[in-house]
Amino acid sequence: MQNFRKIFEGNNSAYGQLILSGETTDKGKAIGKAFIKREPIPDQLWQDHLDGKDPALGVIPINEENMCRWGCIDVDEYNLDHKKLAASIKSHNFPVVMFRSKSGGAHLFLFTTEFIPAILMQSKLKMMSEALGFGGSEIFPKQTEILVERGDTGNFLNLPYHGGIRGLRYAMDAEGNAISLEDFCNSFDQLVQTPKQVQELIVIKAAEASNEAFKDGPPCLNRLADEGFGEGSRNNGLFNIAMYHKQASPDNWQDAVMASNNNFFDPPLPYQEVNALINSIGKRGYDKYRCKDQPICGVCNAAKCRTKKFGVGFEEEQMPSLDALSKINSNPPQWFLNVAGIRVELKTEQLHNPNLFAIALLDQANVVAPIPKAKDWREVYLTPLMSNLEQIPPLESLNANIQIESLLYEYTVQRAKARTKEDILNKTSWTDEGFSYFRMEDFYAFAKRNNWEMDKTKTYNLITQLQDIFVGEIRMTLKNQTPRVVKINSMKDNGAEVSQVTYQESPF
Repeated sequence: MQNFRKIFEGNNSAYGQLILSGETTDKGKAIGKAFIKREPIPDQLWQDHLDGKDPALGVIPINEENMCRWGCIDVDEYNLDHKKLAASIKSHNFPVVMFRSKSGGAHLFLFTTEFIPAILMQSKLKMMSEALGFGGSEIFPKQTEILVERGDTGNFLNLPYHGGIRGLRYAMDAEGNAISLEDFCNSFDQLVQTPKQVQELIVIKAAEASNEAFKDGPPCLNRLADEGFGEGSRNNGLFNIAMYHKQASPDNWQDAVMASNNNFFDPPLPYQEVNALINSIGKRGYDKYRCKDQPICGVCNAAKCRTKKFGVGFEEEQMPSLDALSKINSNPPQWFLNVAGIRVELKTEQLHNPNLFAIALLDQANVVAPIPKAKDWREVYLTPLMSNLEQIPPLESLNANIQIESLLYEYTVQRAKARTKEDILNKTSWTDEGFSYFRMEDFYAFAKRNNWEMDKTKTYNLITQLQDIFVGEIRMTLKNQTPRVVKINSMKDNGAEVSQVTYQESPF
């Protein structure tokens, strides 16, 4: 266990787990709820993982210093020929170790003797994934920088050998044969790379590296070309193939359609049907894919399709790549998202509204994003992101109850004391006989100056929920006025600051 733990060392302040639902996606990927725990990985959890106890252990490769000592290419294909991939890795002489994933794909790990910058690890893995024909695969670490000071943790990857070799998440040798955990650990010294070796690793992208049957075409067509269109879907399948060829090969698209009919359909459609289809498509008005019909709708990946040169909507303004959505379950919640490789922080309304989202990207990442229709934003981008959401418990310092208590302490104890109750009108609090009094609007203005984000109504409601502090709201006569004031139990001066935040006073 100790060797396994050392090999997969990552973030020391948090780890992840996935509770499987027993269901799978149409691709065969296991569905579950992912969550992060903010604590070092308990010793027992490493052993539980190897023993096959659920939930499996997930480690975040990037640490608090944005360094890592392993990374992974997630080959998300579930009818994968592992021996063929092993031969390809060997021919490229790539220093990666292939593991079978829980859904039957592959995880290609690069291990290092020391921690190296996450940006270096990620860039080398991206180049290797493209050279192997799996460009666009998920890369771990997903971030090159995590926003630690804002509570961000990064994304985790489920570790191999859950339940040992019987769990089917095993390493493979250079020939694509399964090997035991003991054999993997014994051979690790021959597999691990020094930082210098990683830095000097040269990846040559072969011209034939892409495994796309329809180069730069819709992902659905490339997937169906690999898995088969099915006899009942040949007509609509060939229609969409023709749309691709009409864009990709405008000078000889008719011949390309005929060739695709023979290459991708078993049995092919009769010549007369194909010729009639070509004649119809050659007329004006036939220039759009039929995405909502079978077999296309069942394997549609609209967000990825929009990034392809001959995909749907490519000529429109392009959305940057979006992935690795995380949510801190604070009040209000915080969201973190990778946008074109840059980690950004979002409020709920910014994530839900494409207009506000575009403004947030411009503010934080200097990225100009298009503003799709609300329906397209939800269906094409937001829903897929939410399906892979990782949930994170809030830091105590981000807990709204703790924050509001801290602000109340600062306002009623740490600031200059009011000498008389009339001083409440001077935007101070007054303490007498075990109670403190203040006007809500004055306290709220103080809180806003110190980065409090809740609106006034929610702030008041939060104070009323502090059972050991809140007493009520009363009318108080002050200089011929009878304002409403909040009454709380006076907070004891403990001689130390409750929070590390430097609070600002109004100069007026």
